[in-house]
Amino acid sequence: MPKNLTPQDQWETDFQVPLPGEPRNIGPLELLFQRILNRSERLKSRVDNLETAQGGTTLSTHRTASTLDHPDGSVTAQKLAPIRNAPTITPAGGDWLLGGQQSGTGVGKILLGSSGGVPLLTAGSVLASPSLYSDRGTINVATDWNTLANAGGYQIQSAALGGGSNAAPPTTSPGLLVVHRAGARTQQIYYPETEPYIYYRMLAGGSWTAWAATGQQYISNANGAAYRFGDGTQICWLIEGLAGSSPQTWTFPATFIAKPIVSFISHDPGYIHTNDFTLWSTTQARVRKYQIGSGDEYTGSGLTLEAIAIGRWK
Repeated sequence: MPKNLTPQDQWETDFQVPLPGEPRNIGPLELLFQRILNRSERLKSRVDNLETAQGGTTLSTHRTASTLDHPDGSVTAQKLAPIRNAPTITPAGGDWLLGGQQSGTGVGKILLGSSGGVPLLTAGSVLASPSLYSDRGTINVATDWNTLANAGGYQIQSAALGGGSNAAPPTTSPGLLVVHRAGARTQQIYYPETEPYIYYRMLAGGSWTAWAATGQQYISNANGAAYRFGDGTQICWLIEGLAGSSPQTWTFPATFIAKPIVSFISHDPGYIHTNDFTLWSTTQARVRKYQIGSGDEYTGSGLTLEAIAIGRWK
């Protein structure tokens, strides 16, 4: 009759088998099977313990464990409820948030709600202050404009113009400085409040370019019309003006910074005209009209001229 073996919960380490050719003896085989059963019983007992105790480890065990492991089923809705139902924390500016680096090495603190900090989120996980990244505040003292390199907008007051190192744009109007950054390049664009021009410069290769201006201003008055361009070019013109006897003086509709080039045009083929350089300045030019043939200077009142002056306003 076969003999039943009863497994025992113990860890066996000594296993022996009969050698071939030895006299038949069931004793060693029986002992071998018994010890295999004993080891299997021990393994089964340990598996039962794990299934019963999973998720039930104490907090101290988790705190001191070298590896934090959560087997299936150890994290339950009941255990998460204290976190899910915790009151909402509403930090104020100046509060600190503890955070770790992405690599997992090192922990630091981040100032909430401040320039350069982390913007607060609403319950819908959107920025509570979306302008936090772009609003860089007000500059109201003479400043090194090279240091205004963080991307965003700066409100520039008059006190910040005309002083400091690495001078601001050639303007006395307060306005808005916008800084763009991409890689190693930084661009500053300045929008004055009371001028029609835009000033810009670029940081590339470690050096700032000079300020350049773009945009134009249109001027119109009784003396004609003019365009002033951001780079300093100015063009003045007059159409069907300067009627009357010779000589005639044209006062420019806008002042030049130096004497401009001036040209007059006549529509009457019986007359010629010439510049009278006895009056030629940053504000005026004079022209004389002569009758072809006789050479007499014009003394009537109906002969009009066109005029144009090109120069610089700054």
